[in-house]
Amino acid sequence: MISKNSLELRTQDTAHKGEDMEAKLLNKVVIKRNGRVVDWDSFRIQTAVFKAAINGKYKDKPLHANMIANNVAKVVEKVIAEIPFDKIEIDTIQNQVVNQLNDFDKEVAKDFLEYKVKQEINRKH
Repeated sequence: MISKNSLELRTQDTAHKGEDMEAKLLNKVVIKRNGRVVDWDSFRIQTAVFKAAINGKYKDKPLHANMIANNVAKVVEKVIAEIPFDKIEIDTIQNQVVNQLNDFDKEVAKDFLEYKVKQEINRKH
């Protein structure tokens, strides 16, 4: 049986870990493909995954697309927070997104890669 004090300690510990992760992410910057440096923003991951999912497998299921996007962004955020340096190349992040998508839904991982190829083509034009 879990005591009230034990539950409070676990809740505080979980909250503390969340604060630690947020603090680590505050120092992170992303090196874009063009060399620009921008602040870390996990919402960009969420948006890219959502767009890939909604334009692919989950075309008629925005709630499913959003759920996958949120879950992947959270996991990638945790992984990135643990990287021991503050400057992270976009390819490192993209690889983590693909790895996590493969765990969640391989078809959406494929949709994501196709979406990124289209983005790259659009950048060049």
